[in-house]
Amino acid sequence: MKALALTGVGPYAISEIVKNHIKTLNLKNICNLLALESSKVGDFLFITNISKEDVISGTDGLIVQIKKISINNQSGYSRSCDETESVVGKVQIELLGYASCSNVVETGLMDPSVVILKARSVYDL
Repeated sequence: MKALALTGVGPYAISEIVKNHIKTLNLKNICNLLALESSKVGDFLFITNISKEDVISGTDGLIVQIKKISINNQSGYSRSCDETESVVGKVQIELLGYASCSNVVETGLMDPSVVILKARSVYDL
């Protein structure tokens, strides 16, 4: 199965997905936002806590399906950043199962990650 990947997702968020089977993620990473921009409701995603550059064959993660998706501007000032606007993506996903990356399709620095997945059984974990 070929899917876009959301990488670098926090371990707490991943544990919440596994526990509740549904979760809305708030994303700011540009590659994850580009993946959302390229997706639509009903699409499948691969979610992992591994950073984009470290995703390799054998990387474990979750297969999820998109239920809702939105990308919005957010205004606010922080002393740690010189910009007053940022873009935030919200995606509500539902857990379908576990997967292992069998191949990473070559992507550039500013491109969303595309991976080939192999579904895994909970008994394989």
